[in-house]
Amino acid sequence: MKLLKDSGLELSRLAVEELDRMAAYQGESKTSIAEAIGMGRPTVSAKLNGHKRITLDEFITMSQAIGVDPVQVLAKALASKEGESK
Repeated sequence: MKLLKDSGLELSRLAVEELDRMAAYQGESKTSIAEAIGMGRPTVSAKLNGHKRITLDEFITMSQAIGVDPVQVLAKALASKEGESK
């Protein structure tokens, strides 16, 4: 049985992966994201690569820094999650 907590963690992981993909598609480097949000490049990289936890505020700020709506990122992540479960 899958717990709701586990499902939320999976969606979080997918959302961060989607954010990383969208940043690359937009041509935004981790360095440019780090500069835009005032965070170190290694920290941004670790967060987008799933090695460090990302807060909701950081997720929103990073989304805005690359010019995408955080809701759009979450919607794409949710769609990919639903696609995986079929």
